[in-house]
Order: sequence, then C-alpha cells, then structure tokens
Amino acid sequence: MSARQGRIACAIILTASALLMSCNGEQQAPSQEPNYALVFFDSGSTSLNKQAKQKLSDVMLEPTEPMRAVLKPDSSRMICVTGHTDAVGAEDQNKELGQRRAVAVTKYIVELGAPEKRIVVRSLGSSKPLVVTPPNTSAAANRRVEVVFGCETGR
Repeated sequence: MSARQGRIACAIILTASALLMSCNGEQQAPSQEPNYALVFFDSGSTSLNKQAKQKLSDVMLEPTEPMRAVLKPDSSRMICVTGHTDAVGAEDQNKELGQRRAVAVTKYIVELGAPEKRIVVRSLGSSKPLVVTPPNTSAAANRRVEVVFGCETGR
C-alpha cells in the first residue's frame, strides 16, 4: 500500500466512523470505545479478504468494552450486520449483493462466537454511501459491511 493509498484509507475510515455514529442514533463521546466494525469488499465480491477476516477476528477475540457487553451470553442486545454496495449496477442486484456480503460476515462472526440468534442481517444496497458518487461509479469505501454491536432494531 502506498502512502497515498494509506492516507485515503485513513480518511475513509474516519468518515465511516463519523457516519456510523450518526446513523446509530447515539453520538459517542470521543473517549468512548467503538461499538462497531467495518469491513470492505472488492467490486462484485462477497468473499472476505485477508484484511476483513483479520478485522473481524480482532473484534471478536479482543472486543472493546461496549462490544464485550453485547457478546455476553446473558445480553439481550442485538448485533446488526448491514451490507452495502457501490452505485454500479441495478439497485435490486445491489441489494442482493449487499445481503450476500452481510451473510458472509455473519457466518464468519458466528464461527468466532457471536450469538447467531441476536444477529439481524440486512442490506441497504447502494442507498447509504460513505462516498457520494455519480450513478454507475465504483467507490471502494461504499462496498462494505457494517457490524454494529448493541444496535436498535424493530425486529
């Protein structure tokens, strides 16, 4: 990874963090530990790459305190796994691709010990981009799955 790519990745992660906190409905104070994780996908792919697997393994094996509280067996709090895509292709195909990405992440975190009964899996397709692009424009930051520990859901 070049220095430029590293700066871009850092900017994407910071933007994603801010967006997740606002989408979660609860602003976290800067000193609080995060309750979410993001993993990114190659275009058209539902396969977890090495970095995604490492990120999810780190989250599950060494969770922050907010994540640890949700992962406790006696917790009733939910885990939301939401798939997203870039703006390339038809929206019905993007919703389906986002769903398959979310399912892939769910399977992996369940293998690592996440409580399957308390996971909500969904797709938002290309409707909630981190980076706004013109139609049919690929953006790596938008090809992601968000895992939020302790999410609100109308299940």
